[in-house]
Amino acid sequence: MEDSLFADEDGRFDENLAKQAAWVMKLRSEGVRNLEVLGALEAIPRRIFLSASQQFLAFEDRAFPIDCGQMSTQPSLIGKVADFLQMKPDHSLLEIGSGSGYQCAVLSKICDRIVSLERYRTLADLARERLRSCKINNVDVIHADGLVAPVDEEDDGGPFDRIILNGALDRVPGFLFDRLAPGGRLLAPIKHESGICRLIQYDKGGRGLDETDLGGFRYLSLTPGIAAKL
Repeated sequence: MEDSLFADEDGRFDENLAKQAAWVMKLRSEGVRNLEVLGALEAIPRRIFLSASQQFLAFEDRAFPIDCGQMSTQPSLIGKVADFLQMKPDHSLLEIGSGSGYQCAVLSKICDRIVSLERYRTLADLARERLRSCKINNVDVIHADGLVAPVDEEDDGGPFDRIILNGALDRVPGFLFDRLAPGGRLLAPIKHESGICRLIQYDKGGRGLDETDLGGFRYLSLTPGIAAKL
């Protein structure tokens, strides 16, 4: 009976389906409880966003090194971030730091559109290629410095309902709050003296910004500027 749950179209046991189901259960045990978010994680083949030498570890809940000296984000953290964002189907999202493209691939399943900014051209190009292979067409990956205000904010479709920064910094640049739509939410890992970042949620209300500390998480620093060689 159990084998039939993981059968392919020909009725044969599919080990990959079984591993995927076990992986989803593992993510639930790690605190990802939102069923829509779990469904989005399950829908995206993570191996596409890993190097050839890492693909056999696609169902591991861990971060991996990626090009340009960067690190990917572990799936359970992506799941928690997605839950914190509380996105709706008609929401737009601005992502600072595309990385491998895996996070925005997952988030593309639960919002209307995403603009993802990446300072490394290599990462931006790879993310676009991977998203295309997944037939995801509601994400625009742009080679740009997300920590500098754009010359024309309307060029990338702002303001945004949600903004996520995928790296730690001392404080959020003020212009990003201006890019939030009324009622919008921004998540940013803020550096802390303990060495573990505090993930801060900023909600834009009628009287300003409300801040919520969501706990400690490990992030690499978010570097300003466009990479000169990569």
